[in-house]
Amino acid sequence: MRIQSLLGVAFATVGVLVACGGSSDSAVSPVSCTGDCDCSGTTCTCKSGGQCVIGGGGGGAANGGDAGASSAPSNATYHCDSKNTCTTECNTGCTSTCDGKSECNGSCTSNCTASCGGGSTCNLSAGDNSKVQCQGTSTCNVTIGTGTSLTCGGNSTCAAKCPAGGCTVDCSGSTACSIDCGNGGADGGGTACTLNCKSGSKTCAPGTTCDCNPGQK
Repeated sequence: MRIQSLLGVAFATVGVLVACGGSSDSAVSPVSCTGDCDCSGTTCTCKSGGQCVIGGGGGGAANGGDAGASSAPSNATYHCDSKNTCTTECNTGCTSTCDGKSECNGSCTSNCTASCGGGSTCNLSAGDNSKVQCQGTSTCNVTIGTGTSLTCGGNSTCAAKCPAGGCTVDCSGSTACSIDCGNGGADGGGTACTLNCKSGSKTCAPGTTCDCNPGQK
């Protein structure tokens, strides 16, 4: 009986380690990370020049799936800051950074904070009540939900999609910004979006696209 008990513990332990992720570094982390990962607790960093899939196996909204995939964690932190190629997923409450000429594709269901800088390219689905910053010479394509703010500065390029309407995009410096304000889906009833350009604010009606033209950044 004691031998069977010990075997049961051993198999349970192996099961826990396998569930934690595909790389040896992420085996001690509750966050799944495959590729060139360095994880500690709920924080995962993609090593310089590396390629990483962090948080859920790449099945989220950035890749045509559901942003709220069951495999995606909450309250985690992801860093892809040095010539990385990253795919990240979060359920809620995560923080992510993409910097140093990296390419990042990420999705979050709600209440996330994301930044894109240093000449990086970011394709993000930010969900509801999130905060996104696009800085430097970065290019940001962001789908934002209700209550989410997108702030763009420096010489960045920001293109926002707001399917439900009611979103706000703030642009400063020499940033090129646009917002595609949705009409709330098949049922309509969308709320107008706000685009704050250097020259002043614009109200973008549901179902229309507004931008800050070269003379109004």
